[in-house]
Amino acid sequence: MSHPYIAYLRAHLPTMTDLLTKLVMAESFSADKAGVDAVGRLIADELRRRGAEVSTFPQPQTGDHVLGVLNRGAGRPILMLLHMDTVHPAGSAAARYKVEDGKLYGPGAFDMKASHVIALYAIQTLQALGQMPEREIRVLFTSDEEIGSLTSRPLIEAQARGAALVMVMEPALADGRLKSSRRGVGNFTLVAYGRAAHAGGGHERGINAIQEMAHHVLAIQALTDYARGVATTVSLIKGGVASNVVPDRCEVHVDARANTQADAEWLSAQIYDLRPVLPGARLEISGGFERPPMECNAERLAIFERLKLIAAPILTLAHGPSGAGSDAAFTAPIAPTMDGLGAVGDGLHADDEHVILDSLVERAAMNALILRDW
Repeated sequence: MSHPYIAYLRAHLPTMTDLLTKLVMAESFSADKAGVDAVGRLIADELRRRGAEVSTFPQPQTGDHVLGVLNRGAGRPILMLLHMDTVHPAGSAAARYKVEDGKLYGPGAFDMKASHVIALYAIQTLQALGQMPEREIRVLFTSDEEIGSLTSRPLIEAQARGAALVMVMEPALADGRLKSSRRGVGNFTLVAYGRAAHAGGGHERGINAIQEMAHHVLAIQALTDYARGVATTVSLIKGGVASNVVPDRCEVHVDARANTQADAEWLSAQIYDLRPVLPGARLEISGGFERPPMECNAERLAIFERLKLIAAPILTLAHGPSGAGSDAAFTAPIAPTMDGLGAVGDGLHADDEHVILDSLVERAAMNALILRDW
């Protein structure tokens, strides 16, 4: 016999799909404040329909953050954490949106607008079946997760403080597993300074900043160690002004990833310990780890085992690591946290990004059970 939550949600799958379509077509590229704010208004309306008190946190450049609170003050809160921004520029949806073979394709469908639908319908299911828990539920939608959560981090940490559980509604791993660990994410900038000179008549007087930086590019790339769980990527390089000028400036940007806090600190130290190689050259280094790692420690495993027991009437949960970062890194040191509670799909950040529509039903039911029984 089907679980009552599954039965209720399957009957509402057409309206869930309609809402997901509306959210996907309301494109919300991180740098497009108007687009993100349009999604925020849709979310605020949906939260109010479910009886939530809605607060908006205005931002001058990124989209405004949106918080919905149900049962304010009733027991230790649970925080559901989501983001509205995507990596896809405006104009992507018209070419990519389609529903085919039980999948909905579109920019941001998997990461993470399907999770918006899942969170909203998990709450609606509990309300419709008279099983809302006697505890405060906070649902926070942020606007800048894809670009580092610079404006949302203080709000995320404030809402997580004192929470009984933080449910990070990022999409699941491709096979449906929860994300029990997240890599730390660092961003560094290196600028090499040399001395400009004519590449022909004054070559010997020049100090080539690109040549200087070449030594550091190779040194940084050599820090990657897959077995250890660290990776460095020199992802952007700029230098030179003309083909006949010895360049006096070269700048690179570095993406750094680490599975553990110890390795994040080690990587940072290795980068900051770089010294100029060419006589007369100068090197400036800035940046660091913006998101610490969320490690799969004893606490995380205990949280998972409890979630697995709660979800057992609907599905058998499993967990695994994610190579990317998320806002779970900010909440894990503050409150019990689990990531990857969102939809099942594939094509993360790609042209074929899609969500499996049946997973909306299963994951909303799972999240409803967690809200009720944690």
